[in-house]
Amino acid sequence: MTIPSARLPGGGSATTWFAAIVAVVSVALVGWFAYQQGQLSAGRDAGADSRERQLLLEKASRLEAENRRLNAKVAELEMARRLDRDAYGQIESTLGDLQSQLARQTDDLAFYRSIVSPADGIQGLRIQRFEVLPGDQPRQVRLTLTLVQAMRHESIVAGLAQITLLGVKDDVPARFSVGDLLGKPQAELPFSFRYFQTIEQAVVLPEGFEPFETEVRVRSSKLRAPVQQTFAWKVAGQPVAAL
Repeated sequence: MTIPSARLPGGGSATTWFAAIVAVVSVALVGWFAYQQGQLSAGRDAGADSRERQLLLEKASRLEAENRRLNAKVAELEMARRLDRDAYGQIESTLGDLQSQLARQTDDLAFYRSIVSPADGIQGLRIQRFEVLPGDQPRQVRLTLTLVQAMRHESIVAGLAQITLLGVKDDVPARFSVGDLLGKPQAELPFSFRYFQTIEQAVVLPEGFEPFETEVRVRSSKLRAPVQQTFAWKVAGQPVAAL
């Protein structure tokens, strides 16, 4: 014997209404769960960013303390050098080492400060450093570009950097981009970072080409206009080439 299903006002059965209610509740639960997961994920990202920033601040603080210690030691040795001529040679050597260490740490401290709190108070993407290092082959050099994102670390900055060498080739003005030197004229160097990134690219200078300066141009969707800066050509550890 078949028992007829109960009818509700409006013509729907109890079974149909029950199924509809279950579906609505299920959708609501799924939405709530997704929201909670999103909140947790955002919290984790914010926490990681906060920890990374704290590490940078601690590194800068340690460098400041070490610089104060080294400055005091340098002053002490300079006084001893003046007072004790017998130990002059040993003191001079130790003093030179300490001064070199102090210079390196001062440079590191300036670098971290430029990320956390730059002296000019300008936030956003900037060119921090550009160096030319000797390569492993004849006429090869390694171009090293360091970019930083000052103060604004809530998101990743990404874009493209173009490095162009300006000089003379066979007594005629010439310019070569990194893309030109790699055989890919339109190529640029990609970057993507939150705090800082160092980009390094080895290139071989064309025969007869003598560069005298380098033009660095950085583009990003977060910039209203490209950041551009020019650097005198100088290979680290080598004298400036005479043109």
